[in-house]
Amino acid sequence: MIEKLKTYTSKLSFWWPIVLVPIWQELVFRYLPYRFIYLPIGKFWEVGLLSNIVFATLHWYIGKWFTIWAFLWGIILWWVMGRYGLIPAILLHSLVNVVDLRFGIRKLFRNKHGAEINGGL
Repeated sequence: MIEKLKTYTSKLSFWWPIVLVPIWQELVFRYLPYRFIYLPIGKFWEVGLLSNIVFATLHWYIGKWFTIWAFLWGIILWWVMGRYGLIPAILLHSLVNVVDLRFGIRKLFRNKHGAEINGGL
């Protein structure tokens, strides 16, 4: 399944990790939990931690260290979402992905087979 997804996303090259991934991930993992869980019941950090555990788990295929990297950035993005809103969270997520693509951050976090994984955070 991951190979099929990589084939599809490679056709979107630039747009996938810089535009599309930040938009859908910020909507799903920050905005929706913020809007529909945090606002009605409170517990900002508890909701953020739970949401980011799921977010980080989706990055497990890249490797355990990248999963930790994704979790930490997810917490930062959760705070940005709560403090400044959805658009700044999307823009920061895009910036993190640009830095990753430009400087090869994910090369530090290879999967268990040693292969570099392409795509967005």
